[in-house]
Amino acid sequence: MKKTIAALVVLATLGMLAPTVHAAPFTIDHFAQPNTGQAVSVTDTGSAFNTTTGLAGVVGGSRTLQVDVTASAYGQSSSLIVTPAAPGALSLSNDSGQNGVGTITWDANGAGLGGVDLTDGGNLSHLQATILASDLDLGFRVDITETAATGGSTAFWSTNLGPGVSFVSQPLASFTNAGAVDFTKVDKIVLTLSGPPAQDATLDLVEVAPEPATLGLLVLGGLALVRRRRSA
Repeated sequence: MKKTIAALVVLATLGMLAPTVHAAPFTIDHFAQPNTGQAVSVTDTGSAFNTTTGLAGVVGGSRTLQVDVTASAYGQSSSLIVTPAAPGALSLSNDSGQNGVGTITWDANGAGLGGVDLTDGGNLSHLQATILASDLDLGFRVDITETAATGGSTAFWSTNLGPGVSFVSQPLASFTNAGAVDFTKVDKIVLTLSGPPAQDATLDLVEVAPEPATLGLLVLGGLALVRRRRSA
């Protein structure tokens, strides 16, 4: 038994050390372009937006930020800010007493992405985001729209992330209306972040990637198999 477990541990270690070939993730935005800080803020009520173009490493070369708030008894503000200093970050910040909704749109400044293949020929399957910080519950929604030439349908995924969540990975196939959308011919991607009063949330990467590694699950499954055989 001990020798078998040791062998499994060695195999798992070798699996982690051995080089593997994976499809490179498709970067939607890493928010780290030099000298392209971007910010939009609304005080008390209303909405505002700002578009920055010519961004390298961003799908479509541009992003539009928009922030919306409802009237606050305290006259506070909400802001959506891109800080380009490494590692690059996007932050939604709500003052006390103010609810804020921030929206990031990637559509080549309204011209459309022209049929981007988010799956890289079927090698990529999960929408992923890295969250650096979130001190309160964070509403997180992604809408993906295919080109009008292939139907123009939209698939979306929406969830409420608890504080401290650091990584999001969601299969594209699980998006609502995914069956009606061709993810190989995408024209627009929209990320919506929403938070309660005093929310501060920061993320630094949005991408589409292969399914996350399941090595740990394989090792646990192997140990369970060993136990069953010994019992038998």
